[in-house]
Amino acid sequence: MPGMNKDTSAGKQKEMMDMQTQMSLPMSFFTHMGIPLNAGTYSLRVAALLDQYKGLTTADMNFQFETGLSKTVGLFIGGEKLFDDPTLEAMVQFLVFKSRNGMSGFSPIIEFEFPLGDEAPRHFYTLVGIAGTLSNSRLASNLVLHYSPIEDLVEGSASLVIKASKQIFFVSEISGLVGNGLKPVFELLGGVKVKLNKNFILGFAFQFPVTVNRDYSSQYVFQPNIMLGK
Repeated sequence: MPGMNKDTSAGKQKEMMDMQTQMSLPMSFFTHMGIPLNAGTYSLRVAALLDQYKGLTTADMNFQFETGLSKTVGLFIGGEKLFDDPTLEAMVQFLVFKSRNGMSGFSPIIEFEFPLGDEAPRHFYTLVGIAGTLSNSRLASNLVLHYSPIEDLVEGSASLVIKASKQIFFVSEISGLVGNGLKPVFELLGGVKVKLNKNFILGFAFQFPVTVNRDYSSQYVFQPNIMLGK
């Protein structure tokens, strides 16, 4: 029927506009998106890390893959410290609110962590949390908080991405971990991302801890990011 065709066409146009809006700003370095990506949109971030601590320099890497499974469900798969003490992560986001421009919203999350190191006390952890984003065409802020009931600890991160030009974006992040009987850990990051084209972004950053409890004294980050959509 003509009315249904118009509604379908308008719906597809809105989905395409939402997808283009989501991809107009690059993701931060390590903070998850506050809302799921649109179905048919894919992001892969691979970071090479250079750590310095007590005069020693070590290298490591991680990866983060995100996509939308439906209009309200998103999937995140990641790996941390792949060279030293690897951990795999799988996270599912459930969108409960999304703004008209498709850039702001709120979503609860559930995450599963799989430590792969030989000395890991457990091989499986379940975390729950919340994530949110407040963004427009020039600025994107994301906040993610996780709680691990088994470990009784909270970890989280927040990021801010500012558009300086069509190709240059400034990024700042803060991340931390607090838990029962643990000394807190907080880290700050500053960096820049360069959009070479609509699908490929390069990121360069410097990260450092601001607490006594730390795994490194400074960290250099190089991160290519591939973004694909319909």
